Amino acid sequence: MTDNNNLLTIGSLGSADSALHGKPAIRWGDLPDQVSESSTRRYQRVLLLNPSATLYRHDLPRCTYPLGIGYIAAVLEKYGYEVKILDVFAEGYDNARPVEGDPQFLRYGLDDEDVIKVIREFEPHVVGVSSIFSNQADNVHNLLRLADLVVPDALTAMGGAHARYFPKACLEDPNLDAVFLGEGELTFLLWMEYLNGNVREEDCHGIALRDGDGKVAIKPELPLISSKRPEGPELRKTSPLLSITGELDHIPFPAWHHYNMEKYFDIKAYQSPYTVGSRVGQLYTSRGCTAHCTFCTTTHFWGQKFRRRSVENVVNEIIKLRDEYGIDEFHIQDDNITNDMDHARELFVALREVGLPWATPQGTALWRMDEELLDLMAASGCYQITFAIESGVQRVLKQLIKKPLNLERTSHLIKYARGLGMHVHGFFIIGMPPMFGHEGESIEEMYTSYEYAEEAGFSSASFFAASPIVGSELLRECVRQGFVKSDESLYRMSYKQGIINVPGLWDGEEIAELAAKFNREFNSNRERAYTPQKQWNEQQY
Repeated sequence: MTDNNNLLTIGSLGSADSALHGKPAIRWGDLPDQVSESSTRRYQRVLLLNPSATLYRHDLPRCTYPLGIGYIAAVLEKYGYEVKILDVFAEGYDNARPVEGDPQFLRYGLDDEDVIKVIREFEPHVVGVSSIFSNQADNVHNLLRLADLVVPDALTAMGGAHARYFPKACLEDPNLDAVFLGEGELTFLLWMEYLNGNVREEDCHGIALRDGDGKVAIKPELPLISSKRPEGPELRKTSPLLSITGELDHIPFPAWHHYNMEKYFDIKAYQSPYTVGSRVGQLYTSRGCTAHCTFCTTTHFWGQKFRRRSVENVVNEIIKLRDEYGIDEFHIQDDNITNDMDHARELFVALREVGLPWATPQGTALWRMDEELLDLMAASGCYQITFAIESGVQRVLKQLIKKPLNLERTSHLIKYARGLGMHVHGFFIIGMPPMFGHEGESIEEMYTSYEYAEEAGFSSASFFAASPIVGSELLRECVRQGFVKSDESLYRMSYKQGIINVPGLWDGEEIAELAAKFNREFNSNRERAYTPQKQWNEQQY
């Protein structure tokens, strides 16, 4: 772990970098004829790392296998590269230590000596580190430091949302060689082929590198991996499962064999902390979201595009997880599983044949939900659904969060889902500051959200303090108006830790305490519809 005095701060990032979308010549269909032979490669062994996690001491340390690097590993292996995954967080899950100088935060993960041992034994030619969340950036750069210490001749790369928004700031680390700017599956492969002399530099897209003079060069991004809906009378002649096809189906299933799957099953700290199964699998059926929520980065990262996998491809993945790893439940991690309601209907019908319980712990969008979809979800085994409400005040939703949600319609759907026997969890965010010329959220409005959650009939709820995560409109507005400190450490960007301070209205500590109060009072006396597999500390929420 880097010394606390050297931790990354909001001010150290500067303005978000921009990358132009190019028109590269290479697409998925071209790759089989263009990859190099394994025996000719200088760069063949790739180590992919998931970093330690620095969490607020009241956070539930949820732990699931890192799908992003699992997809990358599967693609590299498909084309003959030797790959190893190390999840530093999961492997050192029980090793939690206070952050030096800030005991409110704990670092979960392997000690540096254990990571060094893995690097030394594998001797990678390339080390890739996942950097999804900016609050984990210090842990990412620590891994880059260890890689340089053990294998100084290896090349290093970073990908994920944090890396995509601030490639120049990331490349100020001398231990980092490359930053991937978007979806990593194709970009990583192209970079490996470029390193091995099989792809021209001008065809190596979606990456930031230092040039010969040490200046950062940002190569135009690849187009998003596409998906398309066939049109015309041929649409459903063969099978309803084939009504959605696209290049997302070309990506292999995650390389589960490189995860320590039994570790996750033993830890049982899934995204939904209370499950009916004990061996829970995770998957995505789509990528992206078309909403424009100001606190979120998903819209910007995925270019406001929504893309689907075919129903057949999704079902095959679940069956493979069930048959090979014995999962007894699965969680769909999509940002918005019902964004395409027609696709969702086909998927839910097909899931009946899988015969496993499932849940949506990441949240679903109620403006793309109706009674028919809820009927199909319940019939296919969905026992728990999470509705991302964010606020029980229509003004806050419209002016500050920019979420297209009708609260009256929402209340009806919550009660309808409960009537089907489903457990309904709600997400709420409190402490939205003044933005776009509109007044900030008042304490009274925050209490109104709590009252809405009570009256709407949620089985349980999570209340979060608004956090200005990197890449969001919320952060830009907070920086512009001086609501966050420029020297605030990135690891403190926790939804349980209020760092937004609005003079004359409220301060972040007040909001964090109120969110904690709401969580404890709302959930403490509620009878759950199922038995928790793991007993969490009562101080964690």
